[in-house]
Amino acid sequence: MTKFWKNYKTRFLIFFAVVGPGLITAVADNDAGGVATYTVAASLYGMASQYFVIITTLLLAVTQEIGARIAIVTGKGLGDLIREQYGARMAVAIFLIYFVVNQGVVLQNVSGLKAAIQLFGLPWQATLVLACLILVTLVVALSYRSLQRIFLFTILFYATYVFSAVLAHPNWGDALRESLVFPRHVQISNPGYWFALIAVLGTTVTAWGQFFVNSYVADKGLRLQQLKEERAEVYMGAFLTNFFSWMIAVAVTYTLFVHHITVTNGLTAAMAIRPLAGALSYTLFAVGLLAASFLGLTIVPLATAYVFTEFFGYERTLNANFTKGRTFYVFFILQIAFGLVVTLFPKVNLFGITLYADYLNGAMLPVIFYFLIRFSENKAIMGEKHVSRGFSKYFLRASALAVTLAVIISFVGKVVR
Repeated sequence: MTKFWKNYKTRFLIFFAVVGPGLITAVADNDAGGVATYTVAASLYGMASQYFVIITTLLLAVTQEIGARIAIVTGKGLGDLIREQYGARMAVAIFLIYFVVNQGVVLQNVSGLKAAIQLFGLPWQATLVLACLILVTLVVALSYRSLQRIFLFTILFYATYVFSAVLAHPNWGDALRESLVFPRHVQISNPGYWFALIAVLGTTVTAWGQFFVNSYVADKGLRLQQLKEERAEVYMGAFLTNFFSWMIAVAVTYTLFVHHITVTNGLTAAMAIRPLAGALSYTLFAVGLLAASFLGLTIVPLATAYVFTEFFGYERTLNANFTKGRTFYVFFILQIAFGLVVTLFPKVNLFGITLYADYLNGAMLPVIFYFLIRFSENKAIMGEKHVSRGFSKYFLRASALAVTLAVIISFVGKVVR
């Protein structure tokens, strides 16, 4: 018994030593853009918008585990490996597409922060500028470990969506049947429905998330002995991410969808929920949106900064001071500054591009999956012991094919329609 307890205690301590990359990356997929996408999709299609939730959870777990394993074994980010294996031209091409998609997500998160500030009745222009300044200062001034603590603390606020779902007084049986068995309340032949499903997939299993978990693990310097614990952390993150997204869909479905109220963003969703579910639900939704915006507005620009510095050979680490990591930090700051300038125009509604931005994220996934497959199955890179085998190997291939077909079919359906 004593030996068992010692082994359990050791595993427990190792697990908490590695906690961070998988959990933060996965839950940050539910950023302000993610909240908006789940909200818009659920207001349009109810719990049927979560029909892929089990597949999405598995796909997020598998891809993040592969990315973390590649980083632990090689000590390199995904951008480093793409540049080394495929050359500078490929690196530039991938980065340009990646940057455009990510900047759309950054704009979503700045807009989400703006919406959350408005929900609390604060003067949004001044408060938004102050919030962005505080965020940038924290990232530049604090160490990797201190920032990670803030990120993990922020995740706790996602629990507000669970309370919002409960306050909506849902039919839990119907919610489970609609999202896990078969959608009965929507027309599944509608191309718009499949477009929304791809958008939900694209905001959950993100292109930036695949790069970020890889770079973040490499930055943390995890060792091979910690691979098992990191895998457990990644799986926990994948479960929590989709649990929260499912709860957001529940909160919206049994307030807005059942009353045939369609919304276009987090702001209008919270305001529409208030008379249906009460002031408490409104406040909880606003707090959740604030936390999601803060986390997303930090993680997504960091993901782009990681990739930029990896592709072009600059210093990239959150443990470097501003002087040593100047390029990394400046690129991070410029993305937020651009998003802030655009958002300060009062008539700009960036949530209007929500489904389209996340659809592009979903459309980019097969490209990222290709690199994950190539690197994870390369014995020269991974070594015989750590190459992908079995379920993850074939599931990733099947997912890449399925996502590609779904993207093509839904795109053609939208165009023809």
